[in-house]
Amino acid sequence: MGRDCVIAKKANTFILSLPEAQRKKVKEAVRRLLAGDFAGLDIKRLQPHPHDFRLRLGGVRILFTSDEQRLFIYKAGFRGDVYK
Repeated sequence: MGRDCVIAKKANTFILSLPEAQRKKVKEAVRRLLAGDFAGLDIKRLQPHPHDFRLRLGGVRILFTSDEQRLFIYKAGFRGDVYK
């Protein structure tokens, strides 16, 4: 059985506001994260938070935390704004 994917309201609003092509890339990347297929994905652990990660998709950043039961996307935005 797969993991649950929980997306924060603001992150979901941002993802839905993206053009369709970028939205499809985000959806595909999240699907791969849930499946455990990290090959070719630009993922980096965030300092100083050992359980938080960043997924880079061009100019879009997806910040998430993950465990065995769920993938929680807590923030999404463009490169310059997402870390504020």
